[in-house]
Amino acid sequence: MRIGINASFLNTTPTGVGVFTREVARGLCALDKETTVFSSIKIDGVDDAQMQHTPEPVRGSLNVVHNIGRAVFDNALLGYKLRRAAVDVLFCPIMEFPLTYVLPTLVMVHDLHPLYFPRQFGLAGSYFKFSLGMLKRLKYRIVTPSKFVKAEVIKTTALPEELVDVITEGYDPELFKPQGVQLQEDFFRRHELKPPYILFVGSLFPYKNVSTLIEAFMVIRNRVPHTLVIIGKEDLADRPLPKDNRIVYKSYVDRQDIPLFYSYAEMLVHPSLFEGFGLNILEAMACGTPVISSNGGSLPEVVGQAGLLFNPKEVTALAAHMLKLIRDKELRQSLVAKGLQHVKEFTWDKTARGIYNACKKCIGD
Repeated sequence: MRIGINASFLNTTPTGVGVFTREVARGLCALDKETTVFSSIKIDGVDDAQMQHTPEPVRGSLNVVHNIGRAVFDNALLGYKLRRAAVDVLFCPIMEFPLTYVLPTLVMVHDLHPLYFPRQFGLAGSYFKFSLGMLKRLKYRIVTPSKFVKAEVIKTTALPEELVDVITEGYDPELFKPQGVQLQEDFFRRHELKPPYILFVGSLFPYKNVSTLIEAFMVIRNRVPHTLVIIGKEDLADRPLPKDNRIVYKSYVDRQDIPLFYSYAEMLVHPSLFEGFGLNILEAMACGTPVISSNGGSLPEVVGQAGLLFNPKEVTALAAHMLKLIRDKELRQSLVAKGLQHVKEFTWDKTARGIYNACKKCIGD
């Protein structure tokens, strides 16, 4: 079985779906040497012979021209490349795929955010909605990262349940693990931080609900010595972010530093209104960091019994959780231990094998 992976959207600063795509591409290429990755970005761990170059201007970005170019590539050039590489089944890690049938295709639907928050996605949201409708017409097989997203996809598209598989995501245990205290001094110096701090990691789209986290922090600000550190692209926020000498914003940090941010944080707070999965929750737990998460969307599936949950619209509930976790050392130690055990259920090898088996189903369909 020759699998082709449409990774033309990858750019040089991967977050979220970019990390997912790189990890799954590595896994599929290891499982089957005939796998081909279509991307303009070289992926570590993938042999050069398994890479096919795509035009750089179609890389993922906020540039409308790039996104239009990628749609043209998917529907005009990709089919030719697939036939030339003798691909049997195409895997699309995001909701971008040929809109006319080319060959058996597996599409990953990470979430339905563009449907629920259309103003935040603009034209991309309209294209997503159109593409979602095409999935049923083309009878493509779908994978989702959670039971929640599967149910939402079936409800929205009326696709048969047997065409939608749930395959959870994983994390990199070599990168995300508790970091030693010997690195602390240099870390705090380089990033101009002082302990202790509360951490948020993610995009700053409004649905990430960072405003609720900031409000909750301001409720407890004068009762604790902590700083709030927010890592995410500020240009994605829909309004100016509040300024305070105890709130630190970082638009992007090197991926190699993320485990340090997690490890030295008092806690990770994930306040999203809605999520399809929540990869940074696993990463934080793997670094020995306790997690407070909203109960929006699939997040209870990801957190399990290893974190604290709250209603994302309740500022006081989040403030109470943060204060309790700061003051209750036994609770903190319990969540750290539960988190380190919980993440063992989530591996990229398991994800890649799930995708590989779903690709086999495509050919069977």
